[in-house]
Amino acid sequence: MSARMMALALGFALVGAACAGGSGADTSTTITKPAANTFEGADGATASIADPSRIVSLNGDLTEIIFALGAGDQVVGIDLTTTYPEEATVLPDVGLGRSLNAEAVIGLQPTLVIGDTQVEPSSAIEQIRSAGIPVAILPAEVTLEGAIRKILTMGEILDRNAAAISLASDVQDEIDAAIALAATATSEPRVAYTYVRGPETLLLFGNGMPTHFLIEAAGAVDAAGEAGVLFAESLSAERLVVAAPDVLIAPIQGFDILGGQDAYLALPGVGDTPAGQTGTVLTYDEALLLGMGPRVGEALRQLVIDLHPEIDG
Repeated sequence: MSARMMALALGFALVGAACAGGSGADTSTTITKPAANTFEGADGATASIADPSRIVSLNGDLTEIIFALGAGDQVVGIDLTTTYPEEATVLPDVGLGRSLNAEAVIGLQPTLVIGDTQVEPSSAIEQIRSAGIPVAILPAEVTLEGAIRKILTMGEILDRNAAAISLASDVQDEIDAAIALAATATSEPRVAYTYVRGPETLLLFGNGMPTHFLIEAAGAVDAAGEAGVLFAESLSAERLVVAAPDVLIAPIQGFDILGGQDAYLALPGVGDTPAGQTGTVLTYDEALLLGMGPRVGEALRQLVIDLHPEIDG
């Protein structure tokens, strides 16, 4: 554990009583106040967090971590990417964190706002800070190692280091078990993740996206990444044909909005891939597969089992 984390784990510093010497001298005790928790964000700004009792979370994965750390009762607002846990989804939402509405956030009177570097515009973040509300910005983690870092960082921010260390250990155990299960596979399918949110939002994910690292850890080939797709690009028939995936993956929410499997297979190029010809399409909850949060080990295990039918999960 870093020195910074060890220091934070000590909790609040106590201010000693100041006593005057001598007969009949007045004695006074300084009132103990919680020390502010200082966090330097990924945006270079420092947040002084004295009271995290009213949190607005601007990323679904961070919401999941807050609840997993036992601080869910401190959350008073979420953004639209929060789909889990169920009790979080009934909280007031402030719209989409990637198109931040500062007034909506400020209106919930938070004492802390938490997001990652995907939250924008920066002017909205500064507007919230100008209202006297601390904003903690984390890196947007996309790797399995990053998921563990994210949990530990949230423990620092919320002064829940013991809970974060325990959660991170459990999640790491789940990741390790899933990777060990993948090592028993005899197949190595070519997989492509397509992000669909209806006919207007069709993307192909490749290197640098969370799905790239999950697909590889699951003992498969990221076909889009191998075909040269970096991060996310518009879904094109040419890229799909070159990638030639044996398996296609899509988020269940967008899959349903699009109109189901028939509509999905009718997208340009999809039917010309090996996966399209066999109808081999897997769908998952968007937050489960993209979140890189506390359920990442669960997501990886499910992916391993689904991609390798020969494994007895």
